[in-house]
Amino acid sequence: MKNKKIIFFIISSIILIILLNVILLKLYDSYIYNTLNNMVYSLENIDSNKELELIESLVDDNNAPNILNKYGIKESTMKNISSYKNFRIELIILITSAFLIIILLWLFIYYLHSRKIKKEIKIINEYLQDILNDKYELNIAEYNENELSVLKNDIYKVTIKLKELSSYEQKEQQFLMNTLEDISHQLKTPLTALMITNDILVNNDLTPTERKDFLSKETKELEKMEWLITTLLKLSKLDSGQVKLKKEKIKAEDLIDMSLSSLLIPLELKKVTVIKKHLDFNLVCDISWMREALTNILKNASEHVLEKGCITITGDDNPVYKMIEITDNGPGISRHDIKNIFKRFYSTSSSKNSMGIGLNMARIIVEKHNGKIEVDSVVGKYTTFKIIFIKRNY
Repeated sequence: MKNKKIIFFIISSIILIILLNVILLKLYDSYIYNTLNNMVYSLENIDSNKELELIESLVDDNNAPNILNKYGIKESTMKNISSYKNFRIELIILITSAFLIIILLWLFIYYLHSRKIKKEIKIINEYLQDILNDKYELNIAEYNENELSVLKNDIYKVTIKLKELSSYEQKEQQFLMNTLEDISHQLKTPLTALMITNDILVNNDLTPTERKDFLSKETKELEKMEWLITTLLKLSKLDSGQVKLKKEKIKAEDLIDMSLSSLLIPLELKKVTVIKKHLDFNLVCDISWMREALTNILKNASEHVLEKGCITITGDDNPVYKMIEITDNGPGISRHDIKNIFKRFYSTSSSKNSMGIGLNMARIIVEKHNGKIEVDSVVGKYTTFKIIFIKRNY
């Protein structure tokens, strides 16, 4: 926009200068013609045969002798000639007027431009004040090329970013509040159990066997609290984006064996059979974190599988994806619970002792590996978790 104004002003000035020159030349030609005419007219009365010779000498390019001095006319006294004096006055008035017009035009343009800038700066100030008051609805972005338009566009981009950050911060604050409430609720149960058990141990005469049983209960509650705190710390790392995956190649069956290692005793106590099939393919993943995800899914299966039941772990490696299926013959999951099963601190009616963290963590870890988890379940029959890695994203 600024360049267009400059070009317009230059063109206008050129046109004005051309017009000024045309007018001056016309006035000058008229003055010379009248002067020559007057001289010829005056000389005609002296000698009528000398007109052509006089005219030729006047228009001749050669330097003529200065004969005006003998008549008392010099360059310094030319301005006293009434006709030339009037011409000089007209010329001065014309030039002065032209410059005054140019100056006034410049002042007028400057005034309009300054007024527009002040108006736009006022709009920007009001907009910034609205931003300080957490109002992000206005849009001052423009698609022009002048400096203020560029500034407006930059401010608008910053506004969008601030709006996103403000929205994100509000969500984070709400999430933090909900998380703290859930954590306090989760810790309240084992803490209450510990306090009751401790009171019994302190204030009652117990047999060695009874004391041993209460101490065993305290140990379990403490282990539960330790697991909860450790898991929450891991989740906080995942949520904050501090986790950098170190991907390595590992055979799927080896990864499953590592994930099952901490669950072998509970599975043996329930006399659960574990069947592994088609796991002779490789995965590229962060072994530690993927083991954590699979352990949580397998732990969920071990808690819900029936006594003397079966957990089947099946692999599938085809041109489209790699998949691990974990199926148990437990009570199944209702359709309502399936919608919420991966939400943090959500527990189904059949898993009252669960804290609702493991499956949430498993989902986050798998998604960070560009994978996804699907659940298929029939109440009273089975539950299957499918960990799928699409090869084009893997």
